[in-house]
Amino acid sequence: MSALLNSIVPAAIAYTIPLLMGALGGLYSERSGVTNLCIEGLMLMGCFVCAVVMTLLEGTVSGLALLAAGLAAAVFFTAVYSILHAVASINLKADQTISGTAINMLSTALTVYLARALTNSGNITIHGVVPASIEEFLPAGFHNLLWSVLAVVLVCLLLSWIVKLATGGKKKASVTSGLVYWILEAAVLALVLSLFLPEMAASLIAAALVAADSLVLRKKGLFASVPVLKTGNSADSRDSAFAAVMIIIAGLISVSGFGSFFRNLLFRRVYWTTVVCLLIWGASYFLLYKTSFGLRLRACGEHPSAVASAGVNVYKMRYIGVIASGALAGLGGAVYLVTVGGEFNSASGMNGLGFLAIAGLIFGQWKPLGILGSTFFFGFCYTMANMSRIVPALSFIPAGIFSAFPYVATLIVLIFTSKRNAAPLASGVPY
Repeated sequence: MSALLNSIVPAAIAYTIPLLMGALGGLYSERSGVTNLCIEGLMLMGCFVCAVVMTLLEGTVSGLALLAAGLAAAVFFTAVYSILHAVASINLKADQTISGTAINMLSTALTVYLARALTNSGNITIHGVVPASIEEFLPAGFHNLLWSVLAVVLVCLLLSWIVKLATGGKKKASVTSGLVYWILEAAVLALVLSLFLPEMAASLIAAALVAADSLVLRKKGLFASVPVLKTGNSADSRDSAFAAVMIIIAGLISVSGFGSFFRNLLFRRVYWTTVVCLLIWGASYFLLYKTSFGLRLRACGEHPSAVASAGVNVYKMRYIGVIASGALAGLGGAVYLVTVGGEFNSASGMNGLGFLAIAGLIFGQWKPLGILGSTFFFGFCYTMANMSRIVPALSFIPAGIFSAFPYVATLIVLIFTSKRNAAPLASGVPY
């Protein structure tokens, strides 16, 4: 079971990131009011541009510089290329579905023609260039401890969620917020102590200190005035006792080797491009929901006339949404090339990943957190379809079932989520 998870989960994460970038690009466009069905074509163009640039620069630069150049070129070119869809949809007020379909067809024809003009086979291979794992950017001594701390975070939050369900949600604020506070405290203490002590001793001492803080020191009033995140008050003794027990249990689990298992399962094959894309996703959430710019962009997709009456340039905001969509979709195509594909194949293109990204956008209800979960689900389905032939534990299932699995899963999900469709009201409506 462990070997099966170690095979499937890292690959699922690798497939999820291109889907996430494509869906996030579609989110920007459709939240601004422009339906974007050309995600497949934009991802294909980003994959092609990245392959060409990396091939041309292969003898000049190498390593991180070569990867960065390919990714940057893909982002820039697809951002410019997406202006075609913006002009047709915003200025010419063309049918946005037809415009997106036309750009998909144009992207396929253009990349096939150019690829065959450059290489007779139509395939452009990047030789031995793969993004480094994030472990390579960390000091060697911190690896196991860092993953142990992350294991502690997951275990504590999972247990707090179970308690919240068991108590009917009554402990949501104090227990969860208190756990997050003490988890951060345990992480800092463990990292500092690891500079002077072995990993096991550092973990145990950090757990003991946090338990003393939550059970003893706060009761005696030494830290009673310190707010616990958003609650505004220190947690009561019952919640402190629960948090202390969870910290100790999680610390013992991490010392027993769960941290190493967690590290091997999720992070040993996580590339730095994955971290960059997740940071972009987090920044996008903040930009769309915590800034005035995000409010204006979302309002343009809901009530553009009302926004225009307030002095906002709807055309400008929609252009920004479509161009951001092109840049992110191009990044998704480039990341797919350097982490999964390894070459641009004119025959297979993106294998329908762009359309799965659109399905992830719909399944995620046009919300950043929703599309993160939905794209991981589709990434897992796509991984199962591709790895069924090489994983012995899955060999007894016919390959055709796995090949159809991601698309059948997409149809089933869309059927069950269509009734609560939360698409922007003005998406697809010319202004």
